[in-house]
Amino acid sequence: MRYFLFAFLLLAVSCNNQAAGEEKTPADATAEVETTAETPAPSKAPEPVAEAGAFQGYEIEGKNWVLSKYTYDGNPERPVGEDPIHIDIKDGRLAGNGGCNDINGQIVLKEDGTVGISGISKTKKLCGGLMIQEMRIIELLEGAKTYKVNLVFLELAGPKGQLTFRNDLN
Repeated sequence: MRYFLFAFLLLAVSCNNQAAGEEKTPADATAEVETTAETPAPSKAPEPVAEAGAFQGYEIEGKNWVLSKYTYDGNPERPVGEDPIHIDIKDGRLAGNGGCNDINGQIVLKEDGTVGISGISKTKKLCGGLMIQEMRIIELLEGAKTYKVNLVFLELAGPKGQLTFRNDLN
């Protein structure tokens, strides 16, 4: 069986498109090399759109940004609760819901990628099991120092952690 496979493999390797007795000329070999040399290199993938602290010119205002994940004191978390945690930004105002209570505040977004959020107020509903999460979200919002944005994501980051919002979940 081994000899049969070896003979078959040898036969397959020796087959080519040239007629019997025809040899390749040096010009044919050069032509093959030239055609392979002219093959264009594949293009590179585009670089990521938003760099750390870079504004990039994407529209932030007028969109409903829904929290998809956050990091608090180095611990990654997913939002819990029935109501989505979201913010809307318009004309220097931030409005939304912290998971239980409605929130409002002021926001300043600068083109150098820095952000200032202040004066966050909230309604006074009590929601069992959600109050700690909401307190952390508000703390992260008020402590945010930088932001990154692209077509889908808005990330706010500060010394205590990071908030990642999406605008395509509605």
